[in-house]
Amino acid sequence: MTIEQLAERLQAMEAMNRKLASELEHSSREHQAEIRRLNEKLDELSGRPPSVSAEDGEPAGAASLGPAPTPDEEARRRLTGPVPSYATQPIEFDVPSTADGLDAAAGRGLRGRLNQGFQFETPDEEFLLQVHIQSQIESRIWGESNQTPVADGFYYPRQRIFFNGRITRPLEYVFSINRGFGELNILESYLNFHPNDRFQVRLGRYMTPLTYDQFAIRNIWLPTPERSLFTTNVGLNRQIGLMAWGTVLDRRLDYAAGVFTGPRNSFEDFNNEKDFIGFLNARPFQNSTRWEFLRDWNIGSSVAFGVQNQPAVPQAFRIGAVAPTNASQAALAAPPFLTLNNGVVERGDRLLGSVHSAFYRKGLSLIGEWQYGSAGYASPNRPNPLAVPISGFYATAAYFLTGEHVERRAMVKPLRPVFPTSKDQDRGLGAWELVGRYSALGFGEQIFRAGFADPNLWSNQAATTEVGLNWYLNEYMKVYMFWLHGEFGDPVLYRPGGFQKNADLFWLRFQLYF
Repeated sequence: MTIEQLAERLQAMEAMNRKLASELEHSSREHQAEIRRLNEKLDELSGRPPSVSAEDGEPAGAASLGPAPTPDEEARRRLTGPVPSYATQPIEFDVPSTADGLDAAAGRGLRGRLNQGFQFETPDEEFLLQVHIQSQIESRIWGESNQTPVADGFYYPRQRIFFNGRITRPLEYVFSINRGFGELNILESYLNFHPNDRFQVRLGRYMTPLTYDQFAIRNIWLPTPERSLFTTNVGLNRQIGLMAWGTVLDRRLDYAAGVFTGPRNSFEDFNNEKDFIGFLNARPFQNSTRWEFLRDWNIGSSVAFGVQNQPAVPQAFRIGAVAPTNASQAALAAPPFLTLNNGVVERGDRLLGSVHSAFYRKGLSLIGEWQYGSAGYASPNRPNPLAVPISGFYATAAYFLTGEHVERRAMVKPLRPVFPTSKDQDRGLGAWELVGRYSALGFGEQIFRAGFADPNLWSNQAATTEVGLNWYLNEYMKVYMFWLHGEFGDPVLYRPGGFQKNADLFWLRFQLYF
């Protein structure tokens, strides 16, 4: 065969390949369009807000990473799965690459999109980078004047930048930095091996799977400004650990189990012992047609056990707190109801657990959790550790007054946003959600009898009642408007020589997440 004949044959093969690729792309688009039409018809018949297909993007965060579902899988998930994505139509653009090893002419450039942050992905979908920001600015006005050191003012509870994605299909990563009440620091940093949704392995620093309101709901989507008294004061927050997790039984059971370092919200480990933490959450009626109204009912439990030997964190337990921390600026924002004496350390066995239930129906969210456990403490005067019982619970109710539906606490796309993010949205007053919560936390009398805290200054019991409105200007901007009333078991010190039995807070917070 001559060179000319070979060139003609290659040109013919290239033309045939282009024709086949065009026909395949056209067929795939018709298939996806048919799926979208069926979904829209299903949403119209069921009365639910419009669902969004996988090609339109997913909520940001580790849960949205991993292999993209096929159109058939996506249609099945929409019929039986727990959650619509509530994502917006992305704006896509190409980013040709001139770097070594990436040939733009061969289709190896980057594909970009604006959809809940910035996203860059290779055409083969093996490499992905997402960048997101979270900003919270708030005003706190306390009803009790002259508190020391608590003061009215403006605060920045969270200022965060997230980087997440994957480096080849099964290996995902998350890295984020945070500016809270304290200094700038690493928030999360971990790798996630994701061969499939049924089994994943996560290694690094991240949120431990203890309590439903911590592990199953990101703070961005909470109906209240902060989590329950138990979770914010004695919850384990972020630690370094190794965890297996996933969803099984046709996505009706979520599980997580792992070993972690132990100290709350920490980067360090102070002993050789490691904590075990496990989490289960079931949706038993998710696929039921007879009990369809219970489709989004969740029930489950979590537990953590380990042996501790470390500084007591937190040293002060507060209402209206953000997370267990001893950062000096935290004392300015929330009053304590119990402060441990100097020299007290956490030592010995620690057991924490919870049993939860969450029900979602149209615009209604009902979430409740009973929390329990004990923690060992010691002091210079009592070096042998003593177990102190801990108990708590909360009940939360939230309802959308403007017609939005929820199937879990996730991104909410207002039906008529104040600031529309796409041309097909009608401008309006945004989404309005009425919220109420009661939360309680108590420590056993051992904390006073053993000399770990002064009963003349503090109380071992606290409860808060919160009532408020959430205003969603669009899917990215949210305003919390809350009144918090705190009650203490005994009067507590709030300024030198002054005691109070309760505390009231007017809480106004603006949140941006993109």
